[in-house]
Amino acid sequence: MATAAPKGGVLDAAELARRLNLLLDFEEAQRGSPVPFSAVEEYVAEQGGSLSRAKWTYMLSGDGRRNRDTGLLRLLAGFFEVDERFLLEDSDVPERIGAQLALVRSLRSARVSGFAARTFPGELSPDALRRIAEVLEEESQRGSVA
Repeated sequence: MATAAPKGGVLDAAELARRLNLLLDFEEAQRGSPVPFSAVEEYVAEQGGSLSRAKWTYMLSGDGRRNRDTGLLRLLAGFFEVDERFLLEDSDVPERIGAQLALVRSLRSARVSGFAARTFPGELSPDALRRIAEVLEEESQRGSVA
């Protein structure tokens, strides 16, 4: 007896949220400003889909159940210009996005280090600033700093 493929992606809600947020970070780095919900909503509507602000917020938070709307996930992949498998399957981060995000993390780490230096002028030794930068880099590698 043949079984039908499950409707929707295989990713749980938390993993889908992580991937959507990675894509949003990537787009923000490309655009220089955050992606407004209205841009995503408009794209989805132009493609014949529907996305409410509540559903988008729910998807980005990772709370709740797995998203089963394969059509919407495909449309979102189209908006972000990634292979739909990234949002539907357990696949690797696309290379162009991974490389850009590594750069974004480095820039954000540098901004945090600079902020610490400005906030505590003369109070932090060069060694302390290096340690701050090292911790940020370690956390970035683990995915804790995005």
